[in-house]
Amino acid sequence: MNDAFLDAVIDTILPGETGGAEKGAALPSGTAAGITLCLDGPHGAILASIAEGVGGADGFVAAASPAREASLAAVEKRNFDAFGALVTALVQDYYETPAVIAAMGWRAGGAQPLGHHVAEADATTLALLDKVRARGPIWRDPSGRQE
Repeated sequence: MNDAFLDAVIDTILPGETGGAEKGAALPSGTAAGITLCLDGPHGAILASIAEGVGGADGFVAAASPAREASLAAVEKRNFDAFGALVTALVQDYYETPAVIAAMGWRAGGAQPLGHHVAEADATTLALLDKVRARGPIWRDPSGRQE
C-alpha cells in the first residue's frame, strides 16, 4: 500500500462536489482539503481489507469510481464498525479544515470573542422570563457576604 492508495480511499469516501451559482463555493475532495491517512494508525486493518477487495492497493488506485465504491460497500458490509470508525474519523477531520469551512461559508474561529449572532427575544419569551427575573438570584454570593 502506498500514498496513492490512501489518497484514492480518501477521495472515494470524500469526493467533494462542485458548486453552482445557487450552491455557493465548491467543496474540495478529501485530499484537496488536506486530509491524510497512515497505514500505521488505528485504521490499518480496514485499509488492508479495502486493498484486498480490488486486487491490492494498485488495483484500487487503477479502478474506476464505481468499482472503488463497490469495494468500499463490500468492506463496510463485512466489517461495519471498523469501516464506520474510518469514515467518522475522515469526516470529522474534513469538516474542520479551513478549505471546507470557507466553502461552507462558516466563520473560521471559535465562538468567542466574537460570539454568534443571537436574535432578540420576542415579547412572549420576555413575558415568560418575568417570573425568573422576579425570583431574584438563587445562588450564593461567592464573596461570602450574606444579605
